[in-house]
Amino acid sequence: SMPEQKKRSKKDLLLWMDAMEAYARDWDDTFEHKASYFTQEFWYLLVNCMINAWKGTPLSISGACQQMKSGSNRTREDRIKKAVEDGYLIKRQGEADRREAIVLPSAKLEEMLIGHFSRTLNIATERLRELGSK
Repeated sequence: SMPEQKKRSKKDLLLWMDAMEAYARDWDDTFEHKASYFTQEFWYLLVNCMINAWKGTPLSISGACQQMKSGSNRTREDRIKKAVEDGYLIKRQGEADRREAIVLPSAKLEEMLIGHFSRTLNIATERLRELGSK
């Protein structure tokens, strides 16, 4: 169950909803309004591939599939294949286990996501500052 939440005013929630909507719009703009990328499945896949690569623990194909919350294994692997074909992810042989391929963000995806998260962090910071100044 969800943890007990502090009650927030509608005014506070409207500021936060504005930030969240700006986040969603920016994601859509980042991926040039390609409808297939405007899904949480691609969000989980692409963001977690980048997080894990930055932490030095790149995801295997099966690990990348596990990041997505829905779809058969085939559907999940097809999403990875699409992201590779579109130049967002790179498949490479793993260093530790040469039999298992790993999935890395391309330089193009890193640049896109750094821009996206920088812009949206700035928006959220601005909204939180507005909340704090009341």
